[in-house]
Amino acid sequence: MMKTVISVLACVCVAACSTPGYRALNPSCIEDKGLAKYQRDGHQDTTYIVAVLAGRSPREAALLSFYNQAADDLAMRFSAPNVAVWGSVPGAWGYRHRINAVLHSLHGGDVGAVQERRDHLAGLIAASDPDSVDHAWQTGLLIHAFGDSFAHTRDDGSAYGGLYGHLFDGHAPDIVANRPNLYLDYVRALYAALETSEANTDGFAAFTGLVAAVGEGADVDAYRQAIFSGREISTPAPDLRCDTLAGRLNMREVSAFLHEIDPG
Repeated sequence: MMKTVISVLACVCVAACSTPGYRALNPSCIEDKGLAKYQRDGHQDTTYIVAVLAGRSPREAALLSFYNQAADDLAMRFSAPNVAVWGSVPGAWGYRHRINAVLHSLHGGDVGAVQERRDHLAGLIAASDPDSVDHAWQTGLLIHAFGDSFAHTRDDGSAYGGLYGHLFDGHAPDIVANRPNLYLDYVRALYAALETSEANTDGFAAFTGLVAAVGEGADVDAYRQAIFSGREISTPAPDLRCDTLAGRLNMREVSAFLHEIDPG
């Protein structure tokens, strides 16, 4: 049954999942180079900036950034709200679990389980081989799960569950301005996981300083602008063939990978 569900969705998603979002809003997409990108600060911008400052090449950083954001952009296949709906049918529950609990870290665990998951994901990111043919998409998705392991937590530190996610709290958990210190905790942890011998420690300190300087209680746009300005510290991203990259994400292959990394 699950194979049938995935096969059907793989067919209908060619058009439905190729949303204009990543083409219009990702500054690396070759078709729309130069268009302003905004409101993707927590995943897309952060990944690119931190990866470059950690010593990764601009191209690797751009690919990691693209595949991180694809977990939300390719909505029918991989975003938590969409899969939570269609994945509720019999035969698709396993895929629903892997997308919600693993990719988006909506596992419902307590503070200890949250920390264990963060450590697990950080280890996988650090151990990922840049020379592997699957490195970009797999590590990009790992970074998405890692970011969500911070964002998708309640104020008491426990994780939201996979049934409703943070539906009743709206978009609040994903907004950096609401919990800037938690965002900085994530940024420092991601930098540590990606750090190489070529890391720009002064640049990273400058970036975190930009965010910290905004201060508690500032509005959403102030934090977004602070994060976005981090691109001035990092190397400009190369052009990417975004439609080709998006087509690389096969539902069955992604599902198998998420099953492999699921800490249970």
